[in-house]
Order: sequence, then structure tokens, then C-alpha cells
Amino acid sequence: MAMRLSLPRLRRLADDESGTSVIEFALMLPVLSLLVAGVIDLSEGLADRFALQQAVNRGLEIVQSKPLSTGADRKTISYTFAKTEAERAAPGSVVTIETWLECNGAVQGDFYGTCPDHQDTARYLRLRARKNYTGSMFLGTVPMSATGAMRVQ
Repeated sequence: MAMRLSLPRLRRLADDESGTSVIEFALMLPVLSLLVAGVIDLSEGLADRFALQQAVNRGLEIVQSKPLSTGADRKTISYTFAKTEAERAAPGSVVTIETWLECNGAVQGDFYGTCPDHQDTARYLRLRARKNYTGSMFLGTVPMSATGAMRVQ
């Protein structure tokens, strides 16, 4: 028994658009999925970058809150505790610490040195954290860094 389609049935079938939106959605689904996956990947990378900056800020915050003794200790204090705190706050990152002395705005070689009389003395500390972010889909491996500096005297 062969089924014969009459002309009115063919016209009704040609005019029927009830499944069109489903087909269009099925065609767009892969594109939308890739777009959503890319946004998620980028969001995770940004979250890691913000966490890295928070770790640097945490290290500087510890320096700010740590009471310094007066006298000779002030000239020889080691700020490695700030580096340790930043590394603890951002596991897997490499944190470096840099210190410098400025006399009247000119950078000097010795952080623990002194400036000549009547010159403005300023000591600075910079923390820099580096980490690689490996994306789950599209980004691959992206190097990230965060930096923070503060005047300590």
C-alpha cells in the first residue's frame, strides 16, 4: 500500500512552519555553546588574575600592619614576611620582592643606606606575583602578573 500525497496535502506540508524554530535552534546550538564556553573560560582567567592581585595586596597589607621597632632594627628589617604572605594567598605563584631607597626622588643603590642631610628620604617596597593560567578550552596558557608597591618610610 503506497501512500499517495495529494496536491492539497503537499501544499499544507510546504506551508507548515511549526518545526522551523526547532531546526534553527539546533543549527545555532553549537555556536551558542562555543560562545558560552569561551565566556566561562575568560571568566575563570579573570578570577585567577583578581586572586593574584589580592595576594599582592595582602602581602602589602601585612607590611602596613606590622609594627616596626625603632633604632637599628628599622634599618635592617627584612620584608620576606610580605613575600611569604603573598605566596600563601596565591598558591602556585612566584612572588618577588624589590626594595629601593630614594633621596630627593633619585633612586639609590642601597635600600638600607642613608640620604645626605636635608634630602627627602623615602624607602619603597614592591611585590610582584607571577602565575600561568591554563584555560580549560580556548585560552591555552596565559602568563599573568600582579604588582603592588608602597612607601615604607
